[in-house]
Amino acid sequence: MNVSRSAARRPAYAIDVTDRGDVVIVTGTGELDLAADPLLTMSLQQALSLGRSVVVDLTTAACCGSCVLTQLAAAGRRLRGTGRTLIVVTTVYAVLRPLALLHLELLLTLVADLDAAFARLGVPLSPVVGVADATSEPA
Repeated sequence: MNVSRSAARRPAYAIDVTDRGDVVIVTGTGELDLAADPLLTMSLQQALSLGRSVVVDLTTAACCGSCVLTQLAAAGRRLRGTGRTLIVVTTVYAVLRPLALLHLELLLTLVADLDAAFARLGVPLSPVVGVADATSEPA
């Protein structure tokens, strides 16, 4: 199979952290597997350190590896009992299926879109306050 140079250079994933005032959004795009784990860990730690609820937007994730599920579960446990919430936004079967198999919906709040996440948190969908190190790694 021939692969063009531009296709070969595209990152397999990207993880961005966006400050929306009362909520921090961590957006994971592409193949979220072992390669994405260190960046996701750092991004979630950064988001959690801000002392607000966290929304993890996986609506454009192509897959979700076990290391990512572990990070989500750990973040959910860290927020439990703090008055803050971790919400995972996705309708992607490749993400929802492993979450369901591991019963992570008991620990995490799952919703279909950002509007539903913000409604669940009872805050308006505010404009972007800041973007913290939008980062991606090459495949």
